[in-house]
Amino acid sequence: MLVIAIPVLYMTAKVSTMVMTNIQQYFPNPTEESVFMAKTASTLETLGFSGDNTLPIIAICRDEICASFVNAAERHWGNSFTLGGLAGLPFAGKTGLGAASHHAPDIYDRQRFVIYAMTHIGFGPDAEIGGCVRPGMEHLNGACGALIAYTEQLKEHKVESKIFTDDGEYGLLTHRLAKVAPTDSPDLIGVTKAALAAIRQDIDGLTTTVLDTQQADYAVFTGTQIHLPDGNYVQTADSWVVMNGQRQDISFNS
Repeated sequence: MLVIAIPVLYMTAKVSTMVMTNIQQYFPNPTEESVFMAKTASTLETLGFSGDNTLPIIAICRDEICASFVNAAERHWGNSFTLGGLAGLPFAGKTGLGAASHHAPDIYDRQRFVIYAMTHIGFGPDAEIGGCVRPGMEHLNGACGALIAYTEQLKEHKVESKIFTDDGEYGLLTHRLAKVAPTDSPDLIGVTKAALAAIRQDIDGLTTTVLDTQQADYAVFTGTQIHLPDGNYVQTADSWVVMNGQRQDISFNS
């Protein structure tokens, strides 16, 4: 299988040694998100994707601290279609992606889509896993809040099995994570990685089912958005592009 290689992306801003050590332990070599976005855009431009002919589709968490990722994507690709929900899972599903599939520019040779699908986690100023510094808040907050709640429920064996109409998305999240989340000594890192695994599986299934490769090309980038006191970063995961029905992996290598 042909692999498209992107040079490895390293952190560009300064963070404390303690925070860096913790990040490298769980998320090797993350990059500042604007650099990540520029690299993905420049790579796809060599394959015929551009801001004029491509619709960006984004599945990230609803959390306001994730908005910088959307802003970075839209600077390169234009207005985006929202696919994700709590923790970044693509809860808009087939109906959402089906709607988006009709929104890409159609005046060119083919329709084109770029899909960014990310979960997220915070690290506090003293390397607190799940910690998050939010503007205007005196005390350390948490991210992802939904995954933190789910982790605590797992530890206490109190995960709710019902889906309530006034909290439907969290119910969907718990049902989906039940298939992939660690149950033996669960922690936030493990649950976050399980959320990413679910996102990757679901995005793969949705794109394969919904997008018509006879008339459309698309690229997918999955990963984890990491919130640090000095800004947001991205740890890349499985990424690929499908052109003329042929799939090629995208590898972030040196």
